[in-house]
Amino acid sequence: MIVTYIRSSSYNNYDYCQMQFFMTYVLGHQTTSGKKAQLGTVVHKVMEVLASCKKQLQDNNDKKSLFINDDAIGKVNFTAKNLFTKTFVTKILDRSYDHYTSNCIHKYTGSDKKFCRQLTDQALEYHNGQFDPRKRNIVEAEPQFDIPIDRDWAKFKYKTPDGKITEGQLAIKGTIDLVTEVDDGIIEVIDWKTGQRKNWATGEEKTYEKLIEDPQLLLYHYAISKLYPDYDQAIMSIFFIRDGGPFSMCFDKNDQEKFLEMLEQRFKQIQRNDFPQPCSRNRTSFKCTKLCDFYKKNWPGTNISMCEHVEEHLKAFGYDDTVEKCTKEGFNIGHYEAPG
Repeated sequence: MIVTYIRSSSYNNYDYCQMQFFMTYVLGHQTTSGKKAQLGTVVHKVMEVLASCKKQLQDNNDKKSLFINDDAIGKVNFTAKNLFTKTFVTKILDRSYDHYTSNCIHKYTGSDKKFCRQLTDQALEYHNGQFDPRKRNIVEAEPQFDIPIDRDWAKFKYKTPDGKITEGQLAIKGTIDLVTEVDDGIIEVIDWKTGQRKNWATGEEKTYEKLIEDPQLLLYHYAISKLYPDYDQAIMSIFFIRDGGPFSMCFDKNDQEKFLEMLEQRFKQIQRNDFPQPCSRNRTSFKCTKLCDFYKKNWPGTNISMCEHVEEHLKAFGYDDTVEKCTKEGFNIGHYEAPG
């Protein structure tokens, strides 16, 4: 398979289902977020806005009236006083909820909004506000990264089905929820999780021992070392808001090398795979029947699912023809859309 960049979601998605990875990151088709995931996005936006407001306050603490312009909910006006009130949180939650649910295919009720409020309060009130962005020294909210891997093994050169040559250096790309400074030379990365604390590919619970080997956290740590080289140490905290609370880990330069070894193995593994397999051969897994749009939706003009159509095309015509005929119109293999 052609692969030009890897982000945390694509790294894990390959373990979850090779076919879903192929259809998403090579062919460019997109699935619709589930209802719980969409509600999680609402909560993430609240945290992002609170962090952005706090950063603005840090940089302009002599001003009485402040504002930020958020890409989703628009202009947010605030003062140093009302930023720390529950009323302000409620207003941001209302605007976030309206934005992400107003034009969504899912049906929402009052209990869904209550669910978002509960998650928001749990995150903000944990351990007397230990993870409340407003009580943190904000370095950056939602920083995006696009970092080429400067290793010989990371070079690639592909001929695409249209005859063009794509060559370059493998990159890691993504978006980090929050970066804060906890002391001189020490930063803490916070990643909010509103879902269950488990590995969806294996079904296993993510324990502390498993988290210190987690590709996403190792990828973020590597990215942080490049984005903020002036900091000597980084703490990586992943906060499972409704399933276990925060887990914090300290990584060092040895972990950066460990990540690069993992990345090299995954990069080569994907490159060698020209016949991606579905996670369930007969599509009886709940991952197919309950969670995946590529199985629940038919390929246009056919009576079979999208993933079955692509699998049949692979069997009949091979990888190159499948990429040529089944790629979503307008998709660019190097395209990245945040968050990730």
